[in-house]
Amino acid sequence: MEYNVEVKLLAITPDAENLAEQAGRLCYASGNKLGSSQDWLQTRIKQGHESLLEHVSATFYIKASRVVTHELVRHRIGSYSQRSQRYVRENQAEFITPPEIAEEDSAKLALFNQAMESAWDSYRKLLEAGIKPEIARYVLPNACATEIICTWNFRELRHILKLRTAPSAQPEMRVVANLIQEILKKEAPKIFGDL
Repeated sequence: MEYNVEVKLLAITPDAENLAEQAGRLCYASGNKLGSSQDWLQTRIKQGHESLLEHVSATFYIKASRVVTHELVRHRIGSYSQRSQRYVRENQAEFITPPEIAEEDSAKLALFNQAMESAWDSYRKLLEAGIKPEIARYVLPNACATEIICTWNFRELRHILKLRTAPSAQPEMRVVANLIQEILKKEAPKIFGDL
């Protein structure tokens, strides 16, 4: 069993690798050599000259638990738009079950499911009692499934991927980060191919 997450690339700077290289070559007054070396960008990255990666960005749609979105928004150099539990009434009990619980044994999974059912039942009862969604949401768990759109420049994406694909990263976050990394390696291999 795996985490039930979804990651889609919504937009990426057109011709991102060439734009990043053009920005970098300006610094070295070598613009006339644009595209002449396959590893020019990787050489600059290895030298620590990553400001050129701030000129290009990617936007992703991510569906995961609120655990993941709480971690994502800690990356401050980004733009985020998340489905609101304040303004949107939750009509369906949708949550992410960690495979670590689901694969253990049925007693642990039953305990987890009982906790989810109890939280969602309390949420519905609060709404029925006239409590606004923005207040009723206090009883909802971090396991709630949510959707977020995130935009990061490539320098920040490299930072995120280094941190969030590491073995010590939270497991669901690692799954999301690995999916982002797969997409970026295809879209911009000169920038993300070394990760």
